[in-house]
Amino acid sequence: MTTPEILRGEALFTADARAQGLVHLHFVRSTCASARIVALSTDDAKAFPGVVAVFCAEDLPIIPVWEIALLPEDFAQPPLAQNFVRYVGEKVVAVIAESPAIAADAAELVVIDYEPLPALTDMRDVGLETAPVLFPNHPSNVCLQWPSDNATPDLSGTEVVTSVSHSIPRLSCAPIEGHAIVATPQPGDRLEILVSTQVPVAAQRQIARSLQMELSDVRVVIPNVGGGFGGKAAGGVCEHVVVAAAARLLGRPVSFIEDRNANLSSMQGRGVRNHVKLHATSDGRLLAIEADITADAGAYPNVGAVEPGKTRMMVCGPYGIAAANITAQSVVTNLPPVGAYRGPGRSEAAVMLERTLDVLADALCIDPVEIRKRNLLTADVFPYLAPTGLEYDSGNYHDLLDLLVAKSGYRNLRQEQLERRTTSGQLMGIGVSIVIDSTAWFSRTEGASIQINDDGNIVVLTGSASAGQQHGNLYRSIVQRVLPLANDQIHIVEGDTGQWSQSDGTMGSRTAQLAGTAVFRSVERLHDSLREAAAKQFEADIQDIVFYPGGSIGVRGVPSRSLTFAQLVTFSEEPIEANCIYEQAGATYPAAAHLSVVEIDGSTGKVVPLRHVAVTDCGVVLDPDSARSQVIGATAQGISQALYEEFVFDEDGNPLTNSFADYAVPSAAEIPGIETHFIETPSPRNPLGAKGVGEIGMIAAPVAVQNAVIDAVRHLGVQHLDMPCTPQKIWAAINQIEN
Repeated sequence: MTTPEILRGEALFTADARAQGLVHLHFVRSTCASARIVALSTDDAKAFPGVVAVFCAEDLPIIPVWEIALLPEDFAQPPLAQNFVRYVGEKVVAVIAESPAIAADAAELVVIDYEPLPALTDMRDVGLETAPVLFPNHPSNVCLQWPSDNATPDLSGTEVVTSVSHSIPRLSCAPIEGHAIVATPQPGDRLEILVSTQVPVAAQRQIARSLQMELSDVRVVIPNVGGGFGGKAAGGVCEHVVVAAAARLLGRPVSFIEDRNANLSSMQGRGVRNHVKLHATSDGRLLAIEADITADAGAYPNVGAVEPGKTRMMVCGPYGIAAANITAQSVVTNLPPVGAYRGPGRSEAAVMLERTLDVLADALCIDPVEIRKRNLLTADVFPYLAPTGLEYDSGNYHDLLDLLVAKSGYRNLRQEQLERRTTSGQLMGIGVSIVIDSTAWFSRTEGASIQINDDGNIVVLTGSASAGQQHGNLYRSIVQRVLPLANDQIHIVEGDTGQWSQSDGTMGSRTAQLAGTAVFRSVERLHDSLREAAAKQFEADIQDIVFYPGGSIGVRGVPSRSLTFAQLVTFSEEPIEANCIYEQAGATYPAAAHLSVVEIDGSTGKVVPLRHVAVTDCGVVLDPDSARSQVIGATAQGISQALYEEFVFDEDGNPLTNSFADYAVPSAAEIPGIETHFIETPSPRNPLGAKGVGEIGMIAAPVAVQNAVIDAVRHLGVQHLDMPCTPQKIWAAINQIEN
């Protein structure tokens, strides 16, 4: 798929599927955050004209979804609730009809009698004696916890201690396309699944496991995906298995296309509270960091529950902090499950450190850029072992920050800020951040295969799944490093488990370095196989075999003795193909330095972002256009997190922001032009020298904007504001009114 196809509306997505006999599924969802299901009547819905079937939990033999081995299986989420519901919006009944409208209308006729139970809707209440225990077989609402590895750090030399409590709200991933799946029965009790996901092989495994099918009997195919941002790396699994089970039982294709209301509450991330202390000398040298982290995992903990473990590993950032004392825990509540959202765990760590560092700089009257320079690791220390146990591969953080200062005109901005405080009612703020990411953090194995068709064109098979990134551009550029071919001679097939299943999918900013390297190694092997086949055909020394542009191969110095790839395939006795399963030795650590300039109306608290400058080190930049686009997209989301977005519930767990009328997603008019620059420190951990780039903007941008907002009003006595920095919060802080 090319970008013009998207712009012309020609790209096909899951909702465009038109299988013969297709029926449509609609979920009846819980209206209670915590309740016992006393009675359930589906008779009227079943009798509604056009309804094909109505399924409750006992009608579909499905093994509950259990995604994280670290968690007890007691926490596994039933695809359809049985006996109890644990959050508003939990799926209880599946109504299947000849059209989406009929299914939705019939769902209104399902009657569920609930006995309300005490609900836990605020993670701050988890430790209270009055807090209800959500899972009877698990005696605590703490589902995962990490004690400190260094409970008594050396704090000698401490002259200043800065302490800040942070709250990072729940956010919705809010992709343009929600969860979407079409399951089509095939002969021999097989299923073909068309699904919008970032992880096709994982989707295949989960469906096969939940339905107790052979893995080979489930084929997952990924069409175009309208955004994922982590929400489609694990989220939506319950929907997948219910749709697949229904299709198998009915013997008809079944479709589920999530609406916006459901999507906003089903794909959520963040929801973290923490307390941070920085120990430093009086000249701003960081000595130690202490922190306590609590994350709201929601009603059925999955990916979001493990992220505090990652946060605690990332809290030292790019700085030479000698000691860390970090505790963390995830807790269950009667709110929707929390999954991954772009930069999970790492973005929270950046907020904790970079916000508290600004508070320290203010306390010591040191410029925010200067205090960072005094503490950055130098380029000669890599590989660097952080006190949290991570080993950073490479970096040049001083060059990164210096380029940011130069490109932004930082000194001039500070001068302008001083002048405007005396001449304008508009307050100007400047915020900086310098952060690291850990990419290919979790799974570091990926495969690829390359084949030559009879027509001589190259086919690249991978298990990745583009969700707007256009991986094909990257893969083609990698093939062209080795073989002199045009773009239209290289065909990319990704996200089809029937053709390639050695993959963990697209997540954790891992595709370029892992799948890219697998493609690179495969094409190197294909290159060698082509030379061997040509040498045999020409009866020439392999060293004399050369490639010509356009897909032909011949003997050096004798242009007339050449064959096209198509001809060579015809003459060859064996298929000409190659594959690679690549395993990277460790994670890679990209970095970024961001600067945000905002303007605030002191009388209303309204914030207008004026400028945003992003300098990124993602190792060797393999595809400049894609890298720049990734930084821009992630930065735009980061700005939105800092200023606008927050998913809110009332005290009973009812969602209050489940439409775009209430959940504030900015348009292009609210996002300034994002200025992008790159430096390169190649990673030694893969032959391409690549590091991830998809999430680093979302890690650096939110706290840079937050710092800018507070910088604008600090002289008025405001020391800290939690995200989102809304006009109401800012106005109340300026006027010293508790918000």
